[in-house]
Amino acid sequence: MSGALLAGIFAGYAIAVPVGVIAVLIIETGMAGGLRRGLAAGAGAATVDLCYCAGALVIGGLLSQALTLVLVPLQLLSGGVLIAIGVRGLTALWIHRGVPTANLNDPRVRGSARQLYLRFIVLTALNPATVLYFVALAVGLPGLGSDPLQAVAFTVGAAGASLSWQSLLGTIGAAAGRLLPERAVVATRLVGQLLIITFGARIALGALGFVS
Repeated sequence: MSGALLAGIFAGYAIAVPVGVIAVLIIETGMAGGLRRGLAAGAGAATVDLCYCAGALVIGGLLSQALTLVLVPLQLLSGGVLIAIGVRGLTALWIHRGVPTANLNDPRVRGSARQLYLRFIVLTALNPATVLYFVALAVGLPGLGSDPLQAVAFTVGAAGASLSWQSLLGTIGAAAGRLLPERAVVATRLVGQLLIITFGARIALGALGFVS
């Protein structure tokens, strides 16, 4: 059981640590909205990791086949959503230039922490990198779900690792928003929006076969 827990922790960090679009979004949310919203965003991403991990272990190979059928439409939808988020972020930065960043009408910061939590559940669930990772997990560990205790230990380890990392990103973003000079915060957020648009374009073009 301890082996399954350690394997789950490793799997959780393996999906959470690589810097991707969700990590950028969580850091930006912390910078613009503060610690509470940054943690809410991280918790939303970790919740999806928990659900996908449990699904991969329970359904196993059937999950990989089902998700493979809808992967291209999912990638196109995800790419379009990310491009729209990046464009809206750039528009907000332009319209509110000269206004403190904490007052920006950023679509990722509006609403309560609970609404942000739910928003990041949707964004992470649409992220093809997350889907592909857990498809591979379902294929690679089809027998782990046959032992309920090991499956629970693995899932708890993966979810705990993901939550700890996503919460760290939200905390880093909140600290940067408070400590960095205003111009540095704006510059960082500008780079973040461009990265989000780039991620989205690459995902969509990859789904269409234009990039590998």
